[in-house]
Amino acid sequence: MINKDQSPILKEKRARGGTYRKANIALGLSALGLFAAYPFQGTTWGGLLTSGCSAALVGGLADWFAVNALFRRPLGVPAGKVFRTEIIPRNRERIFQALRSMVENELLSHEVLKTKVETYDFSAPATAIWNTLDRDSFQSILTQCLQQIQENLDDSIKELHKESLALLKQKSIREEHFIPLAEKAFRNILESQEGKRAVTILLDNLSYWVQETEIHLWLTHWLEKSIDRYISKNPSRKIFGLFLPDPSKLAHSLQKQVADYLLEDQTHAEVLEWLKLQVKEDTWVISGVYPKLIESLTTGLMQKLHTPESALSLSEQLLQSLDEGVLSLNENPEKRHRFNRYVQGLVVPFLDNKHEKIGEIVYEGLENYSNEMLVELIESKAGDDLQMIRINGSVVGGLAGMVIYLVSQFLV
Repeated sequence: MINKDQSPILKEKRARGGTYRKANIALGLSALGLFAAYPFQGTTWGGLLTSGCSAALVGGLADWFAVNALFRRPLGVPAGKVFRTEIIPRNRERIFQALRSMVENELLSHEVLKTKVETYDFSAPATAIWNTLDRDSFQSILTQCLQQIQENLDDSIKELHKESLALLKQKSIREEHFIPLAEKAFRNILESQEGKRAVTILLDNLSYWVQETEIHLWLTHWLEKSIDRYISKNPSRKIFGLFLPDPSKLAHSLQKQVADYLLEDQTHAEVLEWLKLQVKEDTWVISGVYPKLIESLTTGLMQKLHTPESALSLSEQLLQSLDEGVLSLNENPEKRHRFNRYVQGLVVPFLDNKHEKIGEIVYEGLENYSNEMLVELIESKAGDDLQMIRINGSVVGGLAGMVIYLVSQFLV
């Protein structure tokens, strides 16, 4: 309920009163003139003034009763079939419903608002607001929001990590859902162009690695050891060793053969098939790698999100993107049109679903006014005009009374 003592309506009503006093003065002058002229009503001027003042008094009193009957009970007369008093308080609900209907269905009708939204250039006020925005304050607020989001994400990621590992430990979930899904995902990767390219790159790197000097030295040393061990077990085999090529040359030949083998298309196809078979048969690879993968991703993501620099950097990037977006909005009519269409796409459905809320808001606002406050509201806005009715009643009544007296004297 609105505080009566602090109401601007009541203050306005208190500041008003000139017209009300004039209406009372007009009524008082009519009564005084009647009492003064009544003893001389036998004379022409006395009769004229008596008739005019009596009609002015009747007109003023009738209009005083009518104006006051709008808001209260004049002379304590209750509302009935003959006298209608307290018209506005008694029709409070009807007045509120009429105002609600007028605002909702006429002044701010769905069609009017929708047309306004569909023709309004939202980019202009949006650009003006952005240009007057304090960048430092906005960035500080944006950074704080992002840091808060980081903290919330931290808790959410930890919870998600625990839940995912707990689900994976359930045999039915692992065997019926996760492993088939993981198998399908790995198989799709291996069958895709990206998967085949990854295997090709891996084998190419292995081919280069096999031909490295370190591998050559290690392989030469291994061949020398192997030949010596073979000969040492049977002295008669020493003559066989004379026909063997130099271990260094033999190592180089083996390196080249292995490198060429790794580069063959057939080898790529065989490796792909082997990987597909491993994914299908060795489910432990999937179920074993997954927890480690989740642990690694979770740790890395939390470390990345927990740095204050990341929030500051992201806020700077967002601010720069917004600046560039607003600049392009001013310079590009097509982007401005798309922006308007986007905002309209948000506002119009909201308007379609919530238009009746306008009437509810109006009605709820009016409901805050008591009967007394409602009377004060109307009197503060139309009180002077209503008091002019009383003045007009006295003036017009007095003139009418004089005209009637003159006509009656002329007819006689």
